Amino acid sequence: MKATRVQSVLGLLLLLTAFGAQPALAQSDVRIGVTLPLTGPAAEAGLMMRQAMELAAEEINAKGGVNLGDRKARLVVLFEDNQSKPEVGVSGAERLITRDKVNYLVADAFHSHVTMATMELAHRYSIPMVSGQSVSEEIVKKVVANKERYRYYWKGNFGATGFASAVPGTVQYLIDKKQFAPKNKTVAFLIEDTDYGRSMAERAKEMLHASGWRTVATETTPIGHTDFYPQLGKIRAQDVDLLMTVFTALSSGVALVKQFSELGMKPLHVAIYYPVRPEFIPQVGKASDGLLWSPLSFDPDNLAYQRDFAQKVKSKFKGAATMDHAYGYDAIYNAVEAMERARSVEPAKMIEAVAKLDRRGLLGRYQFDQQLQQVKAGPGFLPTPTAQIQNGKNVIVWPENIATGKYVPQAWTK
Repeated sequence: MKATRVQSVLGLLLLLTAFGAQPALAQSDVRIGVTLPLTGPAAEAGLMMRQAMELAAEEINAKGGVNLGDRKARLVVLFEDNQSKPEVGVSGAERLITRDKVNYLVADAFHSHVTMATMELAHRYSIPMVSGQSVSEEIVKKVVANKERYRYYWKGNFGATGFASAVPGTVQYLIDKKQFAPKNKTVAFLIEDTDYGRSMAERAKEMLHASGWRTVATETTPIGHTDFYPQLGKIRAQDVDLLMTVFTALSSGVALVKQFSELGMKPLHVAIYYPVRPEFIPQVGKASDGLLWSPLSFDPDNLAYQRDFAQKVKSKFKGAATMDHAYGYDAIYNAVEAMERARSVEPAKMIEAVAKLDRRGLLGRYQFDQQLQQVKAGPGFLPTPTAQIQNGKNVIVWPENIATGKYVPQAWTK
C-alpha cells in the first residue's frame, strides 16, 4: 500500500474515532441532519451539542422511536462539521439533504453567521429547518422581509435583544441598588467579529444609549483570537465605566479575562456567553472572581428539573453538562415533538407543527413568535439571567425574583 493511501486510511480512522461512524440507514428511518462546529475555534460547543443530540436520539429510540401515528420509526441523527465557516456549513447541509435524504435540518446548530447562509437551503429544497443557538437579528430581518421565501425556516433561539438586554438590565439594577456608580456613563465593547458578536453589541448599545450611556470604543477580533493586550490597552486609555465582552470560543474568554486582570482594568465587566463553559472558571482561576455574565440558563446545581439531565451527561460522557448540551438535547426533542404532532415527515405538515410548537424543555418553554419566526425570550419562556462568579461558583444576581445570591462589588472597580 502506498504511503499516501496509508495516511488517508489512518486519517479516516482518526475521524471516525473522533466523531463516530455514521449509522447504517434504512428507508423507514426518520433522519435529522445537523450542521455544527466539530473542529475549529468553537469545537467545544459543537462536540457537546452532538453528545446531547445523540443522547436524546438514544432515549427516543429506547422508547420505540418517533411515533408517526401509523408507525414508529427509528430516529437517526446525522452530523456535518461546519468548521465555523458559512461555506462549509452550506456544503455540509446540502450533503445531508441530497446524499443522506434527511427529513429535517438543524442548521446551523450553533453559529449565526453559518445560519445566515444555510437558511437559504430551506427554500431551495423545501425542507423544514430550525436553527439551534443562532441569535443574530439579521436572520430575523431576512425572514420578516420575505416570509414566503423563509416559510420552511424557523429560528430555534431568541434574538440578540434577549441576550443583550441582560447587560443594561443588570447595570441599571446595580445603579438603582447603589452598588455601581458610573462617573461618566461611558461604555466600551470588545467582541468577536461574527454576526453573534456584532448583534449583541448593536442591541446593547441601543438600549444603553436610550438611558444616557455613550459608547467610546468598539473593538472586534476574529473568532478564536487570544491576544487582547492591544484592544484592552486602547480601552483602558478611555477610562470607561462599563466593558461588555462577547465571545463564543472558550480560549478567547479565558485569555481575555486573564489579560483584563493583568492590566489592572477598572471598568465594571459584563461578559456574554463564554463563561457558560464548565472549564472557564478552573482555567481562569482567581481572576474570574467577580465577573458578571449572561446567560446562566443552565444551572443544575440550583434548578432541580435540570439535575437529572446533568447526571445523565456526567454518567455517559464523564464530564460536566453545559448549556450547549441542553440546547442540543432540546433541539432534538423539539424536532421530534413537531414530527409526532404532524404524524408525518411530509415537509409542509412538519413545518406547520414547528410553528405551533409549545413545549417545556430543559432551558424553558419553547414557543415561537409568529411574526419573527423565532423562539420567545423572557419570563415564562427562555430566560436570560445574569450570574456573578463568587469564590469559584456561579450565583444568579439578576433578575432579583430568581436570584440565588447577592451581587458582590467587583474588586477592581473599588
